[in-house]
Amino acid sequence: MPGRGAFAFPFDPDLPPETRPALWDPAAAACVVIIDPGPDFPVLHALPGLRQLGQAEEGTHAVLVTGGRTIRLWLRGPQRGQQREPRTAFHLPDNPLFDGRLRATAHARLWLGGSGGSGTPQSDLSPFQAARFDLMLRLLDAHLAGATLRALAYLAYPAMPDLSSALWKASSERRGTHRLLTHALHLRDGGYRDLLRAG
Repeated sequence: MPGRGAFAFPFDPDLPPETRPALWDPAAAACVVIIDPGPDFPVLHALPGLRQLGQAEEGTHAVLVTGGRTIRLWLRGPQRGQQREPRTAFHLPDNPLFDGRLRATAHARLWLGGSGGSGTPQSDLSPFQAARFDLMLRLLDAHLAGATLRALAYLAYPAMPDLSSALWKASSERRGTHRLLTHALHLRDGGYRDLLRAG
C-alpha cells in the first residue's frame, strides 16, 4: 500500500507471500540493501533464489531467498549527472536505519561473493514470536469480523473454561486478550514499521 512501507507493484493475491514476498520501500525498511550496480553485477534474472522482481522508474527491486535467508535489494538506476559506476557500489545513508542496513549489506556482499549461502539460516523471529504474531493476526481478523473480546479470548486461550460474567471481568485471560488485540491494532496502524526498521 503506498505510503505504508510497501510498494504498490501489481501482484497475484492468490499466490502465498512465501513465493511472492512484498517489495519494501528502502526508506522504511533497513533490510533493503541499496546497490548502484556496476558491470560486474550478476545478470538479474540469473540471481539464485529470485522470488520477486519489481521494476520502477528509480530502479529495480528484488527479493532473493537463498541459504535460508531473505535478501532484499534495490538496484538503483544511474543517479542524475552520474555515469554508471565501474564497479558495484553499496549505498549506506547515515540515518536511523544505518545499523540494520549495514548488517543486511554485509550479508548481501558475502552472498554476492559466493560465500553467503553456507551460513546459519536466518531467523528473524523466534518460534514464540512467530506464533504470537500469527495469533495477533487471527485475533485482528476475528475482531474486524465483529467477534467480541470474550470470543477472541477463546482463540487466544483455547483451554479457557466457561466463566461467569464476574469471573470473566476479573480474569487474566480477559486482560491478556485485550493486550494482544491492542498490540495487533497498533501493528496494523503503522507499528509494523518498527519491525522493518530493526533490519
